[in-house]
Amino acid sequence: MKKSLIALAALAAVGTASAQSTVTISGLVRAGVQKDLSLTAANPATVKATSSLPITTTVAGGNVTSAAINTAPVAVGKGLATTDININFSATEDLGGGMRASFFQNLETDPQRGAALQRADSGLSLATPMGTVAYTNTRNSDLIASIGSSAISLADGLYHNTGIVNRGSIDVLTYTSMPIVPGLVVSASYVEANDGQISIPVTNGSAMVLGAAYTSGPLAVRATYKLKPADTAAATGLTGKDNLELAATYDLGFARVGVAYDAASVEGSSTAAASTAASGGTLSQAQARQLADLQTQAATGFTLHVPMGALSFGLGYYKRGVQTVTDYGVRYDLSKRTNLTASGGKKSGLFDNDGYQGTQYRVALAHSF
Repeated sequence: MKKSLIALAALAAVGTASAQSTVTISGLVRAGVQKDLSLTAANPATVKATSSLPITTTVAGGNVTSAAINTAPVAVGKGLATTDININFSATEDLGGGMRASFFQNLETDPQRGAALQRADSGLSLATPMGTVAYTNTRNSDLIASIGSSAISLADGLYHNTGIVNRGSIDVLTYTSMPIVPGLVVSASYVEANDGQISIPVTNGSAMVLGAAYTSGPLAVRATYKLKPADTAAATGLTGKDNLELAATYDLGFARVGVAYDAASVEGSSTAAASTAASGGTLSQAQARQLADLQTQAATGFTLHVPMGALSFGLGYYKRGVQTVTDYGVRYDLSKRTNLTASGGKKSGLFDNDGYQGTQYRVALAHSF
């Protein structure tokens, strides 16, 4: 159940009536036991030994083979954990004349005890009879991530070091139309690849994104066309290119199926040097190039969600180049706000280093408010 906080504005002057606004507070808390490939293990006993298997990757000029290229052990975190603590503040004001102003601010904390609560996604929007204009500070993603099953809850999934979906901080200004025909809306977005502090036109990767969403009964289809980023310098051997994304779900009644496609977003051949990886370890030069070159290939996804009253089952399979992610799970709703989930998954195809390959699981209790 959402709870509301009534905040009264201070008197501007003697005799002036107080203004007030209603802020809605909601959130999620989840805890359980998990194996998380994206966490650095505090206990050396849980850290997987460094692999010395050779990896071959294609770079400009031919194949490059490197033996024993893993320069850091796989960081695998296991055990009991508070996996999520998220709080959301939102408000909407009716301005009259068919206009409405809204805002939201997400706060989240690291699962570690004593971690500070930090600002996450935030935004402001103005809805008018001609459509909605919204500014959002968030993290980019791909439509392929939107078809996932709610029965699956894993610590890593598609969002971190998999090579299938990239994430980074972005600022987005979007116009979304009113329905052009029943069920169809279109949108246009200006995106800057920075975190809301300053716009540096030469390096911020600014781009335009055109979108469309269509819903009709059990069918939902979304499409985006991301134009080549403004920053196309080939400093790493790769340059941006126009990118088409498609995602569709269809509810069969007894199950919902989802499919998605994400075209390549860059072209060329990577010349990336050794780098720090997502989990805090180190990638060799060959590994960094192999990971970067994944984005020169298209990705596909398939999901299945089967609801059976309070019980639901989910399955997902995603692939970009040699990298694949398979996940599965079951969820039991104890109430509208509290549920139990048991999920598992496997990442494979890339190097066995720093969480880019392996299995993981999570059994957890979650409560939303």
